[in-house]
Amino acid sequence: MTQRPRAPVMVLAGCLLLAPGGWLGEVVGKGVEPRIETLDNGLKLILIERHEQPMLAGCVVYDVGSVNDPRGQSGIAHLFEHMLFKGSKIIGTTDYASERPLIEQQEELRERMNAEMNRMRVMKRRGQIKDVLDPAEWTPKYTAMKKEFDEMVEQQRPFIKNNELFNLYTTNGGAGLNAGTAEDFTIYFVKLPANKLELFFWLESDRMTNGVMREFYIERDNVREERRLRTESTPTGKFREAFNALFWQSHPYGIPVIGWPSEVESITSQDVRDFYKIYYAPNNAKIVLVGDFDSDQALEYAKKYFGRIPRGAHPPTPVITEEPKPISERRLNAEAETNPRVQIRFHGVAIGHTDEAALDVAAQLLSGKSGRLYKRLVSKEEAAMGQPFASNTARKYAGYFGINATVKEGHEPEAVEAMILEELAALRDGEITDYELQKVKNQVMASSVQRLRSNTGLMFQLALYDTWYKWEYINESPEQMLAVTADDVQRVLRDYFDPKTRTVAIYRTKAGTASEDPELSAALEEVPAEAREQIKAAIKKIKASDDLIKLNAQVEMMERGLASGEAPEQQKAALRLMVQAVKARIVELEAGSKESN
Repeated sequence: MTQRPRAPVMVLAGCLLLAPGGWLGEVVGKGVEPRIETLDNGLKLILIERHEQPMLAGCVVYDVGSVNDPRGQSGIAHLFEHMLFKGSKIIGTTDYASERPLIEQQEELRERMNAEMNRMRVMKRRGQIKDVLDPAEWTPKYTAMKKEFDEMVEQQRPFIKNNELFNLYTTNGGAGLNAGTAEDFTIYFVKLPANKLELFFWLESDRMTNGVMREFYIERDNVREERRLRTESTPTGKFREAFNALFWQSHPYGIPVIGWPSEVESITSQDVRDFYKIYYAPNNAKIVLVGDFDSDQALEYAKKYFGRIPRGAHPPTPVITEEPKPISERRLNAEAETNPRVQIRFHGVAIGHTDEAALDVAAQLLSGKSGRLYKRLVSKEEAAMGQPFASNTARKYAGYFGINATVKEGHEPEAVEAMILEELAALRDGEITDYELQKVKNQVMASSVQRLRSNTGLMFQLALYDTWYKWEYINESPEQMLAVTADDVQRVLRDYFDPKTRTVAIYRTKAGTASEDPELSAALEEVPAEAREQIKAAIKKIKASDDLIKLNAQVEMMERGLASGEAPEQQKAALRLMVQAVKARIVELEAGSKESN
């Protein structure tokens, strides 16, 4: 089974380097000033030259995500992201002319298999079978066709060059080749030596126009396994999915990016080809480059390789569904193999909204060890563990304000929930001191500089901001936060935080479950759900390691990564925790060494 290489989330820390700071003073004064170009076919280029190191970070970002999944085909944007690593008519094949008839034969057979699968779905609705994915319950007809299909797959294998795209990049000095699909975008990215810019344009233009649905149904099965690892095998995965669907009543943000299982299983290669034609067009994409390159040369390469690709014949369907204003409270009560915790959400605003900055400031006033939630829930009441935190998530079409707290043993989640609401009311109706506000603004100023240090980090921000809203947001958002007043914060609290319309998740520890490390559990709340199990496994390995040289190297690399500002904000808490775990293990090993001597 072929799978594209995926970089582990936290391995990123090992390659984060602090860029020389000679340009930093200029950044503070001017902000980011990229060169913007648009080809005749609509492809947009965002270019920033930095010549401190002979490397560049590049990406192609498409204005398509799970919100664009057609009805009944949830997960198709994510599935297609996988397919673009399977190659094209040129890449990933030894002989496409010979391979193509085999792909077409597989497609013809899968059409008949899909028809039989639909018949089995009817049988399931009638109670004749329980699970259409269980081979033991397949009809004899479907079983025979599946055997024939597997034989066809084996016939195709001699023509497949596994991971050729990955190998072409890495053998030419590339690193970090990967991709990601979210609600509002799909991004493909890599770091390259400065002299390999043309390779980037050639390979990515080939992906945009010549993609082949090679091993499509095998890759669809891989997505099923990915879902099992990310969602179904984690203690709270299914509950997080249910909570998200509960919060978003009508907006497609309530549908998981990876898709609902029954719908993913029904997606055909023709569905994906139709999706490809609509969304993977130059007028629905942009290229972002940051690093050591010449902008004029990049523009020439763009015209040479991407300029020959026509605009999409069918413009993407706009997302028009709006979330209705909540009319009542919604609650999810769950028992899971985790520490007790409380999660509260309120509906907020989209990115670029005039109230976004005030909501961001409100979140920072509540968060951190000097924030109001920690002071009340942890220091004063001793009712929560770790660091309770608030976050304002503003996306392309809508947003939300969330608060999370891990409950200490001996306290009820509902009591912690009540304390959180009291703190929100106190922030809304009481005094916000100049000291509190200035502390947040100092953090904003520091962050606005740190986040520009890394080429890769800057590339991501420009790509995503320009897809969500506009690239200028990277310069404007800190200024807007610095202009926020105490009155602004209290106004948005009144406008958006009606306790009667909150959505709440209450987790209690499932009977017979051992409690997790509270500090780790709390820190992981700030980390993307799909990365949590990986981080736990990494920390477990750290605690078992006896290699002092390797541990010291890990500390240095991770601390360098934190200092560089390249690590996404959501990973920093876990990264700091890993640093603590490594340092603690080093102390243990050094103490043991002294005792033995």
